[in-house]
Amino acid sequence: MILIRLKRQSLDDKLTYSIVVSSSKLAPSSGKFIEKIGYYHPLVDNWSNKYIYVDFDRLSFWLKRGAKLNNSLFVLLKPLIIYFLKRTE
Repeated sequence: MILIRLKRQSLDDKLTYSIVVSSSKLAPSSGKFIEKIGYYHPLVDNWSNKYIYVDFDRLSFWLKRGAKLNNSLFVLLKPLIIYFLKRTE
């Protein structure tokens, strides 16, 4: 089962996540991955702004292949996916 999830990559004071495609649900979240398709910075500008970047072409490619989004990543990407779908219609 292919899973798209957040991979934590941070120092003590700067919290960052990579959005990666993982080959197995049982693989550790800090382990190997297939492809990096974006990143997420939740603590930019003193908690007031969140910065997220996703390559929607690669995201749609993996979703068409049967990849599933992690629950926390689904909550983050839901408004962006709705906006992207409305813009392409």
